[in-house]
This record gives sequence, C-alpha cells and structure tokens, in this order.
Amino acid sequence: MIRCFFGFCALFTIFCLSSEAALAHAQDSGIKLLLPTGYYLIGGTLAVAVTVLITALMPARWASGMFRGWILWRGALPRIEIVTSLIGACILTALIWIGFTGTHDPLENLLPLSVWTLWWVALPLLCAVFGNLWALVNPWSGVFALSGGKSILRLPDAVGYAPAIALMFGFAWFENVSLSPEDPEVLARTVGGYVLFTFLAGAVFGWEDWSRRGECFSVFFGFIARLAPIQLSRESDDVTLRVGFPGFAVLDGRAIPISGALFILLALATVSFDGLSKTFTWLGLIGVNPLEFPGRSAVVMPNTIGLILAWIVLAFAFFASIRAGSKDGTAMAGGLALTILPISLAYHVAHYITALMVNGQYAKAALQRLVGMKETHVSTSFLNTVEGVEKIWQAQSGAIVIGHMLAVLLAHAALLRVSENERAAMVRGMPLSLLMVGYTAFGLWLLAAPTGA
Repeated sequence: MIRCFFGFCALFTIFCLSSEAALAHAQDSGIKLLLPTGYYLIGGTLAVAVTVLITALMPARWASGMFRGWILWRGALPRIEIVTSLIGACILTALIWIGFTGTHDPLENLLPLSVWTLWWVALPLLCAVFGNLWALVNPWSGVFALSGGKSILRLPDAVGYAPAIALMFGFAWFENVSLSPEDPEVLARTVGGYVLFTFLAGAVFGWEDWSRRGECFSVFFGFIARLAPIQLSRESDDVTLRVGFPGFAVLDGRAIPISGALFILLALATVSFDGLSKTFTWLGLIGVNPLEFPGRSAVVMPNTIGLILAWIVLAFAFFASIRAGSKDGTAMAGGLALTILPISLAYHVAHYITALMVNGQYAKAALQRLVGMKETHVSTSFLNTVEGVEKIWQAQSGAIVIGHMLAVLLAHAALLRVSENERAAMVRGMPLSLLMVGYTAFGLWLLAAPTGA
C-alpha cells in the first residue's frame, strides 16, 4: 500500500506541476439553475442546523471517538520527497519556459492550464484525500535539503503567520482583481518572481521555518491536508501512517496562533468573495450594469476594497461568535479556526468544480499536443442542459452542506476537549454553530445567484 501511495504521488508530480499564482475559471458559463434552488437552500441550511442539534445531544465519547486516528503502519522509508521536489522544480522550469515562449491563448498554453486547473483546483482536493502531496512536489524543499538548510536569520515568533497572510492576500488580489492573471507571459513572470523570492526567503530564514509560517501555499496545503483520512508523519527516517475519519488530524497537536486563524479566514473569504464579486447583487452595489460588464479594469478598486472587507467581516463574525460563547474565547480561536477548514475546502470544491471539468479537458489536450498525441475533443455540453447543470449544482450544494456539517462536528469535538462537561461545550459552541448555519445559507445563495461577469 505504501509503494502504491508514493507511486501515485510521483506520477501526480510528473503529470501535474509545481507552481504558483493565479486561478482558472471555466470559460463557458452555461445556463443558471434558478429553480428549485430555494428548496436546496432551505434543506441544506436545515441539515446543518439539525447537525448542530445532534452534536448537542451526542454523548461526549462518541464525538471524541469519531475523530480518533489509528496507526496502520510504521517503519523506515527513504526521503523520496527530495527526489520528487527536484522533479517538480524541473517541471516548473519547463512550464515557465512554455509560458514565455508558447501560445498566448491561456486555453492552449500549458502553464496557465497547469497552474489554474491542476495545481490550484485539483491539488487541494487530492491533499484533502491523500494528505500533503504539496510537500512532495514543491520546487524548493529538495534544493534546501541538499544544501543543508542553514539559515542566516531567525524568523521571529512574534510575526506568526503574518508573512503567509501577506503573500496569500497578494495571491488573492492577483486572482480576483488583477487585469490579466491568465495571460501566459504575465503568469510566467509572476511565477518566476515568486519562486525566486521564496528561494531567497528560505535561504535567509531557513526553509523549514519559512515553509511552516511564511510560504503561503505550503501553509495552505498543510492546513487542507489535515482533513485527509490518510496521514503520514515523519521523524527522521521513521514514518507513521495513520487513518481515521476525515478531519481527525485537525484535532491533533497544539492550537495555531491568532495569525494562523486569520490566514484560514482569509483563504475562505477569498473564494467566497470571488463568487460574490460576479453576482448581480455585488455589481449593482458598485454601480456596474451586470448585463454590460465593462471588464476587470473598471472594477479594480471596488473589488480590492471588497476583498479586504470580505476578510474583515468574516474575521469579525468568527471572533465575535467565539467571544460570545466564552469569555476566554480568544484563547480558543486558534483551535476552533482549524475546525472551519472543511468549510474552506467545501467552497473550493463548489467554486471550482466547473473549472476542473472544463479546463481539465483543455489541460489534457495541451499535454497531448505537447507530446505529439492526438488531442482530446473538449466538450462543454454538460453546461448547456438543465440535467447537466442540475447535477453540477447538486454536487456543489452537497459539498457546501457536508463541509459545514463536518465543521460543526469538529468544533464540538474540539470544545469537548477544553470544556468542563458536555453542556459547557454546547454553550461555548452555539454562537459558532449559528454562524456556520448562516454561512451555509450564504454559500447556497451564492451558487444560485445570477452572475454578470
């Protein structure tokens, strides 16, 4: 099983990439399913509300036992991540070169297709199933491992995750606001610049510490990987493989600092605002006719402000709900922030599923063209029928509801560990649970809202 797992990781590295920056969006909007979305919204919200009620009545031993991990295998394994990282660095270099020298069409150039679709859309989903695959394929760790990984300065503990927050916000702005994030040459310059910056930061502060608190994608994928039912941990040459209910690793170890909570909230706010910014509601609010969208250049400032406000509002709501549940809520915020990771992943799935279905075909065709194979015909017919769109919408709404339900269960289990009894855990968690119920309704509304961009 271990050989199969690492074989899969190696193949995934070779097929995909190691890269940074930007996002892909499905080029065909298709039809919008407007009915019976009201039933889905009510039903999904009630499902999460019922989950809150069930957790309140659930015996403590059940909630705690649900997220227990079991050791499946323990033994020595060589550090193959050095090899896979070096392979990733080579693939990344080739992709940057393709970005500069290849076609300017983002649906034919392999760099934006790899970054947008394979790396940012598909890789988080794989990490949520198989664990932190990004740790295997990132283009830096192998080089630093061979060089000894010594640092010049120490990254102060006081900064927490602040560098990762700043870089993630820059990435979010590039994705949601900048004028040409899909342009291959622009993307190649951005990717190349970020890679060089990360090498410099890793050399100054040491790769181990920088990847843990500074390199935003290592932080992001590391958090998402905690949701996986398969967990690999290494101490020297000894590796432990554990399995359990999805999210069991979220409750492992110490709570993250407040800055870590802000990072997770930023990741969730980013994808939420990306969906909101295209709705008739938002475009009308900023004075843009949604039926005559003037282009990204006309909404740079409103969307920049909107992105910041989305993060601030979500962070305020989260910390206020924690504070409302307990006077020492601030001390618990780091641990409870991890429990909203399923919501972040759910929004990722719901938001990018069509991009994966459409642009994934373009990525396959571009790879086939690169190696001289016959290209696959790209089809978007599933976006142009009621039946096809209905199935997609059901998958999207299902992901949001299931993500919130898992978050409710995780939050309750986390609170049981720091509360005197079951009743105290229920009281502490009720405001956060209500926030999750409300965010479920918001997410389902976003899926159904008409878009004009």
